[in-house]
Amino acid sequence: MTAPLLDALNQHFGFSDFRPQQREAIEHIRDGGDALVLMPTGGGKSLCFQLPAVLSDGLTIVVSPLIALMQDQVQALRGNDLRAAYLNSTLTPSAAAQIERMVANGEINLLYAAPERVNTPRFSSLLERRPPSLIAIDEAHCISEWGHEFRPDYRELRQLTAKFADVPVVALTATATPQVQRDIVDQLDRPRMQRFATSFMRPNLNLRIVPKRRAVERLTERLRTLRGESAIVYCRSRSSAEDTAAKLREARISAAHYHAGMTGDQRSRVQDQFSSGETPVICATIAFGMGIDKPDIRLVAHLDMPPSMEGYYQEIGRAGRDGEPSDCLLFFTRGVWAQQQYFLRQIEDQNERRARERRLGQMMDFCEQRSCRWTAILRYFGERPGFDQCEHCDTCLGRQEAMPRVVEPAPREPTPAQPQDDDAPLTPEQAELYEQLRNKRRELASRHAVSAYIIATNKDLDALVRARPSSSEELLRVRGFGPKKVEQWGEELLEVLSAASPSESPEPPDTMQLAFGQPPEDAEPESTAAPEAWIERFNELADWRKDTAEQEGVQANDLLTFQALRQLAQEPPRSTTELAQIEGVGTIAIERYAERLLISPEPAAATPPALPESTESAYQASWQITLQLYREGHTVLAIAERRMLSPLTVVTHLATAIDQGNTVDLSRVRPPEQVLSAVANVLTQEPDPSFERIHEALSEQVSRVEIRLAYLYLEQQS
Repeated sequence: MTAPLLDALNQHFGFSDFRPQQREAIEHIRDGGDALVLMPTGGGKSLCFQLPAVLSDGLTIVVSPLIALMQDQVQALRGNDLRAAYLNSTLTPSAAAQIERMVANGEINLLYAAPERVNTPRFSSLLERRPPSLIAIDEAHCISEWGHEFRPDYRELRQLTAKFADVPVVALTATATPQVQRDIVDQLDRPRMQRFATSFMRPNLNLRIVPKRRAVERLTERLRTLRGESAIVYCRSRSSAEDTAAKLREARISAAHYHAGMTGDQRSRVQDQFSSGETPVICATIAFGMGIDKPDIRLVAHLDMPPSMEGYYQEIGRAGRDGEPSDCLLFFTRGVWAQQQYFLRQIEDQNERRARERRLGQMMDFCEQRSCRWTAILRYFGERPGFDQCEHCDTCLGRQEAMPRVVEPAPREPTPAQPQDDDAPLTPEQAELYEQLRNKRRELASRHAVSAYIIATNKDLDALVRARPSSSEELLRVRGFGPKKVEQWGEELLEVLSAASPSESPEPPDTMQLAFGQPPEDAEPESTAAPEAWIERFNELADWRKDTAEQEGVQANDLLTFQALRQLAQEPPRSTTELAQIEGVGTIAIERYAERLLISPEPAAATPPALPESTESAYQASWQITLQLYREGHTVLAIAERRMLSPLTVVTHLATAIDQGNTVDLSRVRPPEQVLSAVANVLTQEPDPSFERIHEALSEQVSRVEIRLAYLYLEQQS
């Protein structure tokens, strides 16, 4: 079975191999078994039901409490030409009815729905017309009253699993203690449910807890070191989120706030700006992040302690989903106990109040402990650690600030000043030395079987290059190098600094900050692109990915993964065969974007690998389908509803059609005269403004759809 699974994995999802426990869980599910899948955030849980759904002609029901997540996943699946849809409160009655008809007619084989909808007579009637072949329950910890996010609607799912007793059930969660795991199995009444679990350990996440003193000021300093990379800052209240975002903007850090008090459109706009990288920092209540599938978040900061270990683990899990080193920073004060007691007293159910108080106490103990933090997390979730020190938390790395139980500690000593400006770009000579140090770090990590992050972070290496110490004594004065590091790794790092020989195998930074002229990761000596060409091509591809994702209505990471972008820029493929070998670029992506992704056309004399003729001839770009429907007389709203797109995406498709040389009659979607005049006035004052700028200039009184239509119409008339 493995070979067909790998073929489908590569074709539909662009991956060449499974992550731990994925293959075993999928094979068990396809054999008709029930499964409890326990994987950390970013560990690949969704694939455990998505791939079986792809390989089945039946209907897979996915129960999810997160509207944003189900919408993102459906969008990504449909971007890979998979027949997926969702039913939730964001749909109009007519749109929901259309989805139900498609399900009943066999046109949909993967349907997402919220638990409260699944438990309705209407949904039950739908499943009588087309019974499911697989039931997937995401965020399954919500079914247990012992869990931190218990939802009564999840309890009712037992009726669904009982009604379809012969249908396999897969329950998935990233945060379940042994007690919660047992409760999930009991509540679903699937005693033979097999457990597939990976470690809760996330070795690329560095945990740090510090006293809550000058928190925003210190947070600002930390965010500056990210140099525009993504971060989430969790705040206790809506006002705190707004105030923190405002203070960061005053410090010239691009930040926005997000909380449940905003309108749906406002939240969607902030979420889209964060996902695209336009706004790198979000200050939010816990309402943000549920369903965010952004792989390159480099910092998750908590300005206030979460009320449970499960909540903390879930929220820090949003950092570093691409496997790159990332930081998790929590500002702690014992005053949080008194603050939380007020809210606990509002809970009338005594059992619920005691459970929350117990979880709060466990979190307090975690923050105040002086032993390894990752060890505590693993034990909490029932996993036996294979180490005493993780080397990925403040206590193990020796950077813990004292946490006495009663009084706040004195201010810590400031970090020693570096001899050069840390924000200044590296010179060519420094960049070359930086790469030599990275290669040495990789060699040491491989030789000693440890994470490269234990030896030195990228920021540590940057400081090392700028300081250029010549002895162990000088190395001790460089930021990030304490006695333990100097003793273990100092001698060999100092040898590199002393020799300063040219690097033969440069490796890039862990981040997207490519303006510093650093060469690509694992570049071979025969690399076809010079460092400056690599950087230029990467930026071009990143811009193209962002624009194409907006045009197609999908997430940028679903179009091409970040790792695929780096490899495409580093080693530009010249054939579809080479393109197919890049991780994160699947068969469908090759069929759609090969011409754009190849560095140059394949030689005429060469015979390129033949794509399946049926697929090649049947494929239509998304904008072409929209254009066809528009020419048939459908309105923008009707097309949006029929294709489950936003009206703005439909208008963007029409703009693409015009750019491609097609004649599009816009007279029947011509905006009102006052809108045309207002947009024309802005264009007169600013010759080439962005659509966002036009929206702002019109005091956000005109919708983006009307602005885009007005722009297209005026352009046609000029």
